[in-house]
Amino acid sequence: MKINPFDNNFGAEITGVDLRDTSQEIKDAVYQAFLDHQVLVIRDQELSPLQQVAFTEIFGELEWQENAQHSHPEHDKVLVLSNELRPDGSAVGVVDAGDFWHSDSSHHEEPVKITVLQSIRNPKTGGDTEFCDMYRIYDALPDDIKAKITGRNAIHHVSKALNPRVTISPSRPGAADFYETQAKNRAPVSQPLVRTHDETGRQALYASPRFTLKIEDMDDAEAQPLLDELFKYVTDRKRPYHYRHKYRDGDLVMWDNRCTLHRATGGYGLPDIRRMHRTTVIGPKAFFKPAA
Repeated sequence: MKINPFDNNFGAEITGVDLRDTSQEIKDAVYQAFLDHQVLVIRDQELSPLQQVAFTEIFGELEWQENAQHSHPEHDKVLVLSNELRPDGSAVGVVDAGDFWHSDSSHHEEPVKITVLQSIRNPKTGGDTEFCDMYRIYDALPDDIKAKITGRNAIHHVSKALNPRVTISPSRPGAADFYETQAKNRAPVSQPLVRTHDETGRQALYASPRFTLKIEDMDDAEAQPLLDELFKYVTDRKRPYHYRHKYRDGDLVMWDNRCTLHRATGGYGLPDIRRMHRTTVIGPKAFFKPAA
C-alpha cells in the first residue's frame, strides 16, 4: 500500500490495496490517511455493492437514503448516481446529485462524516468532482469575519425550492415536485458556522451554497452578504484550496464531510453515461469548541 499526497497535502492517492480486505490493519491505515488528507483516491477497485457496504461499514453506521427510490437493488444503503433513463423515462439514479458546492447531509441533525463513491461507468468527457479544503478556508478568513461567525449557527435545509443560490435541474424527472414536497415536510436544521473536527480538533468553515440558507439571530440584510463573502472563498479557483478529480476506471474516492465541500462538475450528457455507487457513514452532531 502506497500513499501519494497531492499538492498542499489536500487529498492523496492510494495504490496497492484491495478494499475487499476489511482487516483491522487495512482499516487503520486507510483511516489515518483519510484524517491526514481529507480526500482519498483509491485506485483499481472493483467492489460489488455488498462489498462496498462491507468496506464502508468498518468506519461506522451507514446512513439511510432519502432518495430511496434510487437505491441499488442489492442493498438499500447504496445510492445510485446516474444520468441513465429507463424506457419509460424514469431515472435509474439521482440525476442531479452534487451539482452545487455542499457537505453531504449537513441538513441532518447527525450529518454524514464519510462519503464513499465508487466509479462504475465514466463518461467520455466531463464527470469530474471538485473538492474544497474547509480547514484552509477557515484559516484564510480575515479576523473580522472570523469574529462575526465564530460561535454562531446557520440554518441548513435540503430543499432547493427554498434556496435562491441554486437551481433545480430540468434533466431530473419530477425534481420540482420532489423539492416542493421537501420544503413543506422537512424541518430546517441548525449547524455551527465554524465546526470543530471531533477527531483532529481543527476548525473548519461549515457552510455551503447548496444547504446553508441563513444565519441564526442575524438580520438577512447583514447575513446574506456575509454568506456571499464566505462562499467566494469556495468558488474562487485562484485560491489554493481545491482539488479536481478526473475519474479513472476502478477509482474509489472517499472524503471527510466535516472539513471539505465538494461538487459534481457535470459536462456530459446522454447517450454518454456516468454511473457511481455511493455509501455514507453517519457522523456525530456538529459542534464548535473554542481552541485551547
